[in-house]
Amino acid sequence: MTFEHLDLPEKGRHIAKILSDYDHELHLVKLPPGHPFIAEQPDKPYAVIHRPIGLPEYIIKVFPESMLDERILAQVFEWDTSRFGGKLDKFDALGHARFILDERKRADEQEELREKMKYTLNKRRWE
Repeated sequence: MTFEHLDLPEKGRHIAKILSDYDHELHLVKLPPGHPFIAEQPDKPYAVIHRPIGLPEYIIKVFPESMLDERILAQVFEWDTSRFGGKLDKFDALGHARFILDERKRADEQEELREKMKYTLNKRRWE
């Protein structure tokens, strides 16, 4: 998690983490006030940014807060024809995005439980 994710709501931070795990050059960020895209579309303050190594970054697409969910991932999957052997349709991409989001949520919950169990076991050992 980077500092740029601090401006994102919790669900947006989950999406940003999955997005950067999927492709380290893609980032979900909240655009700063005064950014030209904010002036053009004030209802869409969030953006997927591509930061290729050695090249200038650019905004791929802007989103409203109401879209900080699996739809962002689904759009990225639709655009990424190199990994899916052609273009995914919207429904396949959305299903894939929901599956990944659910699996990440489940993995995070399991990790949290492991940490709690580890803490409890260590606490009992020293009592």
